[in-house]
Amino acid sequence: MTKITCPQFVDLEKDLINEFVACFQENVEEIEQTVQSLEHDVSSEQINELFRSMHSLKGNCRMVFLDPMVDVIHQLEEIVSEMRNGDLPYQPMFGVFFMSIIGYVETLIGQLSSEQEADGELQQSLLKVIQKVREASPGNVNKVIDEALDTLMAGPAGEVEEASTPSGLPSHFVLGRDDDMQFFRFLSRQIDQLSIYRKDRTQKELELCNEVNRELGMIVDQEQLEAAVLLHDLGMAFIPQTLMSKGKNSLSKEEQKIMSAHVATGAQILNRMAGWHEAASIILHNHEAFDGTGFPYGLSGEDIPVGSRILALCDAFFDTTSEREDRSYKKSLFEAVRHINSCNGTLFDPACVEAFNMAVRNLYISKS
Repeated sequence: MTKITCPQFVDLEKDLINEFVACFQENVEEIEQTVQSLEHDVSSEQINELFRSMHSLKGNCRMVFLDPMVDVIHQLEEIVSEMRNGDLPYQPMFGVFFMSIIGYVETLIGQLSSEQEADGELQQSLLKVIQKVREASPGNVNKVIDEALDTLMAGPAGEVEEASTPSGLPSHFVLGRDDDMQFFRFLSRQIDQLSIYRKDRTQKELELCNEVNRELGMIVDQEQLEAAVLLHDLGMAFIPQTLMSKGKNSLSKEEQKIMSAHVATGAQILNRMAGWHEAASIILHNHEAFDGTGFPYGLSGEDIPVGSRILALCDAFFDTTSEREDRSYKKSLFEAVRHINSCNGTLFDPACVEAFNMAVRNLYISKS
């Protein structure tokens, strides 16, 4: 496997690297916010803002000697530059593409920080797919972007003859689980940035899910459960803001279908990566109900993956205790626990409810 090294970067003082990482994440958040705004307002002002944020991201990488990352971000910047000049119309799929590429760049930086070297073939693959997107005609760009993202997820099949993993992916392109998890954490942070009501929610939810799992005797693989918790709301990023601000009871049947379809997004991403099929199944079924009244398939009882039953319960707990745009109040800890217990045997698995009660005591009562 080809490796890239940035010795001047890895030799920097730890505090300076930490400062760079914090600044990098701020830049990424700015880009994410602008991409969201562009979904509703494709204006020259927003395109200029996207260019400035991208240019700042590139400049910060250059400042700390991350030249391979500079090369990748520069190519993204060139796409935005064409938009500024009026040579390329902005389409929402570009936002998905930009954030995906930047997510991979963050993975490479994480590899350099922890291992002093990074996947050079991934970096080259990023450059290749960006070039393909740049060469695409406006009418074909969505298809090219979709194929480009497929290429990044599946690896450059056929280009290099190497032994394959059990999933059929080229072994040189399969990132390690630590790398995958770092990318999942990046995505979860972006999800939590979507609303002021989600601040740190995913991390809190993960802590509770892990504690429930411990009470159940670690019945679910911890890494699979963590991946599922981190990505289970990824699909919410693609739901129109007008629907997000509505209460469930005010949604039309068509709007309910759109909201319900969000579970497939995170599941599809994980299914296309090696080794995360259990996590994908947890996400897909985390809105099933123990009595069979949930969605998307109306599964019931033991037919619902245990991880899904844990996630459904913990997600409902934080949904109840958190303020939301369509609900200005939030319930107290004990009211939320009472709500969960009132759904014992209907929405939620009785064994999971019992474990949940112990987990809440361990996490929130014993420490208070």
